[in-house]
Amino acid sequence: MAITYAELMRLANAFSESQTLLAANDLDVFTVIGSAGRTADEVARRCQADPEGMFLLLNALVGLGLLTLRKERYYNTRLARRHLDRRSPEAISNLLWLLGHHWKDWTDIPHAIRHGRPGWDPLTETSEFRRRFSLAMHERSFMLAEPTVATFRLPPKTRRFLDLGGGPGSYAIALAKCYPRAQGVVLDQTVTVARQLIRKHRLQHRLQVRQGSLFTADLGSGYDAVLVANVIHDFNEKENRILLKRVLEALRPGGKVFIVEFFLDDSLTRPAKASVFSVMMYKFTASGRCYSWRETEGWLNELGFGRFTRHAVTPEIGTLEATKL
Repeated sequence: MAITYAELMRLANAFSESQTLLAANDLDVFTVIGSAGRTADEVARRCQADPEGMFLLLNALVGLGLLTLRKERYYNTRLARRHLDRRSPEAISNLLWLLGHHWKDWTDIPHAIRHGRPGWDPLTETSEFRRRFSLAMHERSFMLAEPTVATFRLPPKTRRFLDLGGGPGSYAIALAKCYPRAQGVVLDQTVTVARQLIRKHRLQHRLQVRQGSLFTADLGSGYDAVLVANVIHDFNEKENRILLKRVLEALRPGGKVFIVEFFLDDSLTRPAKASVFSVMMYKFTASGRCYSWRETEGWLNELGFGRFTRHAVTPEIGTLEATKL
């Protein structure tokens, strides 16, 4: 669909508004303001920032509708209190931190496309990055987990499931709440956050965590269902075939796999957010990209899966259900 000149300029300049939000998150502006109004000088002092720069930033945040201004005092909006103040249980401060990290990835993309993938940044292997990445994935998932799980139709009398590459365990927690008789295992290379969240939700008697590689760890067997959420976009086709073969072997006959992804259409161009995310994966991962529903079903069909069912969760995200025949 063609876009107008005004829309083109909006697209080209969108980074400035994005960076305004990300800068405020890095400086902890929303948490410093909290539930009380503060002057620009007070915010600057508490954020250890330059008063003039903070004054301009706060005014920009008012213009964006994230703060309000009354009698020279700045206040968080309801949305900011809910999602931008770190003290809120629904804060997305770690997710915004991750998006800020991706900023460098985006600025390096012309170089990468000219010269090829740079592979995983060594920083992503550090324990602190993995911890914050896991928190960011939870902040991204807590609004999506319940509606996503609501699209699942687990086999009758499901008792055991595996969340493969489950990260913070957000989907496993939602699944356990939806199916109170089921027990699950969350397997990932980092499980510290998952363990904490499982305890927070008092599900430690039903959900276990297991640290290990998706490709080499013992997955166990006889599962009624395996969840593969936001995983296959990290890998290439060969790697995903290997991974899904492991899923097949972990399932009992008649068991189901549920793949949650930014699925593309057959042209690999739409939805736009998924095709743009695929560019991000080119830079951020060693071999990943987004895949179409048809590509993924092809791999599953070759392995012996069938009875495919597609569900839309958002315009960009969907779930693909398949049964081990």
